[in-house]
Amino acid sequence: MAASIRTKPGRTSPADGGCGFVYDPDVPAAHEPVFWLPEHSPGTLILTSAPPGFDPGVAFDPAALGTVLAEREDASGRELIIRDTTGDVHIWLLDEGAARHPSVVLPRDGALKLRLDLASRFLRRLLGQRVGLLPPKLRLTDFQRHRYIQLLRAADLYEEGGEPRDVAAQILRSRQAELPAIEFKDSAARKQADRLIKQSLALVNRGYLKLLRGG
Repeated sequence: MAASIRTKPGRTSPADGGCGFVYDPDVPAAHEPVFWLPEHSPGTLILTSAPPGFDPGVAFDPAALGTVLAEREDASGRELIIRDTTGDVHIWLLDEGAARHPSVVLPRDGALKLRLDLASRFLRRLLGQRVGLLPPKLRLTDFQRHRYIQLLRAADLYEEGGEPRDVAAQILRSRQAELPAIEFKDSAARKQADRLIKQSLALVNRGYLKLLRGG
């Protein structure tokens, strides 16, 4: 998934050839919030300073929107991940004045409606309305979270050499995984494990980009 992650500066040493890490190598990657490239993530609110001559309007403190899970700053601006009641929202401040005099940037792409919905929710929050920031289409249900966890576990297991029987036993927790080979071959657990592996590989092979757009 690294191709669509906005990397952050990592530590370098002579031993690693002077290369940076996407994550701190001492911290498990699963525990690190991910900064997705905004072009792949309509859940990213892009803000810049309003043009000269406009009423300054209402400045805002990103932390007032929710808990700040992560923050980084580089030549492209300042980025934050905010935990809202509806999910994690990414905010990209293109310049120093974006928080003091915000103006929303809406790229015209295939996710324009989602970006517009997110922008509308943000502006309503600035006006004091109690509204969730993340559009409904971008929110994960408990079932979806459970399913994606299964898929990621299946992908890891398969990459480590696991077979459908291993997936059936360790992920699906099916007793059919104990059947003799000839019986397991035509079992419901084998078919479900095969589907899980196929879907997990599709998810890892850039299928997650569709997920970011609520697909």
